[in-house]
Amino acid sequence: MGLPNRIAYKDHRYPYVVLAPIGKKNKHIRSIGHKFERGLLSRLNDAIVDQMNDKPLDAEKIRSFLGLKGNAVLPVFFEKEETIHPHLMRPEMFLWRSLPEEHGLPLREEYLYPTDFTQLSSEQLYDHVGEVLEEYLFLANISEYDRNYWLKKISSAFYNHPIVQLFHKKRRVIDAVEVMNQSALISVLNYPEDIAGWRHRAAIVMRPFRALPEEWVTGSKEICSHKKLLTFNPKSRSICCYCETCDFCLEYHVEEEQVTFIEEYDVELSTKRVTTIEKQFNEIARQNQSLLEQLLQLRVLKKQLSTARKTLDESLTIIHQIERYQRKSEDKKTYPLLYMYDKLSRTHIAEQTCNSELLWLAEVRLDDVRMLKELRHWQKIVPENVYPMTSHVLEELKSKLEEVRYEENDVIITIKGRPLTYAETQQILDLIYYYGTAHPAHTLVQVLAGKATHKLRQLRLHETRWFGLLSSWPEKHIQKLFNQLKKQGWLMKQQKGYSISDYAEEVM
Repeated sequence: MGLPNRIAYKDHRYPYVVLAPIGKKNKHIRSIGHKFERGLLSRLNDAIVDQMNDKPLDAEKIRSFLGLKGNAVLPVFFEKEETIHPHLMRPEMFLWRSLPEEHGLPLREEYLYPTDFTQLSSEQLYDHVGEVLEEYLFLANISEYDRNYWLKKISSAFYNHPIVQLFHKKRRVIDAVEVMNQSALISVLNYPEDIAGWRHRAAIVMRPFRALPEEWVTGSKEICSHKKLLTFNPKSRSICCYCETCDFCLEYHVEEEQVTFIEEYDVELSTKRVTTIEKQFNEIARQNQSLLEQLLQLRVLKKQLSTARKTLDESLTIIHQIERYQRKSEDKKTYPLLYMYDKLSRTHIAEQTCNSELLWLAEVRLDDVRMLKELRHWQKIVPENVYPMTSHVLEELKSKLEEVRYEENDVIITIKGRPLTYAETQQILDLIYYYGTAHPAHTLVQVLAGKATHKLRQLRLHETRWFGLLSSWPEKHIQKLFNQLKKQGWLMKQQKGYSISDYAEEVM
């Protein structure tokens, strides 16, 4: 870190200035021969002396930051023509960075002050030098610790911010508001005008919390893992931390060890609003007692059907297999108990263990809100003892599965008048299983066609049991067969060749 010693150049006439070449091809400074440069360096040196006499600047810290010895505290840069570069360099160039010693400093716009100090009056130069030295001193203080140290300080201060602490304190309510705002249940609550009003107020209440990136608040100690851009503001003695991925920016105030956001919110008002929005939702929910009772009744039904869970789960598995063979969905309503169980198995209704309807309803997950309309019919058809009826359904489905299973001679696909049986399909899928991803499609075609090419003999594929299986088929029809098997879901195209699908594995 600091200014590389090899390229640093000092002149006893300007003790408070250190010179360095700028530009990749500018490797060293030979002399200061021009009258304009000598006069400018003299004025700059005097401005530094005046600043150090007028202000309590800790020059040693700046020298330590830049790696300098002697009196020099400010770097000035010479271009290749031995002329002074008209802009001073920001101290960020030297922060946590090793600069090359074999050529001049990088000429990068973002690290240069916009002010052309060669055109300033004595008073203007004094002010400009003062600002620059303040920035160097601030960055010198920052450089005493590494980048990770400051990121940890920023992270700690972020979690101590009152709005972030309020978020964690009221996390359950805040999450519940967001869930209910998007829940299908809200569409079946009575008094739509009350719901619309609640959602409008919720948008206002949630603003401070929605402004916080999810990845920053999900933890309790570490902010997001993305790369951060740190910029420094010596006037406010703060560090600006920006995450481009999260599109979030905050300012860390070094002396106060606190962060501020671009938009700050009244914490006391936000606390009251969170409490009020929960209370308002609970009042709306309590006007919908019939809905609350229906949810509890669905929970009872689910518990009732769960006594035959094993039989019902097996029945659903068999229906899935039947659908695979038939290549169409089975109407589960033909088996009412199974249809109900299937819907309720994807439904979660917790016990109402608290007095807040908002918190309870936010945990409700319905497979379909239309279940509420079907509830009355379901209650009529569920017997007190569900096991005998579910056993009967299972046996019926087993019989149907046997009916739809493929027989060895069942024709699976027909290509240009050439049928392919289930038994032949099994053999082709075996070939794909063992060799499908190891060889390109045209090689697999040649194996099935029985073409003993030099390559096939080298690979010994002509000795496999699949060689010549479709020798009566033209090669172009075998390629069409692969395309059709892929289209029907038996195969999956890979970067090299094919693999068999989950569907094929299940059916076979």
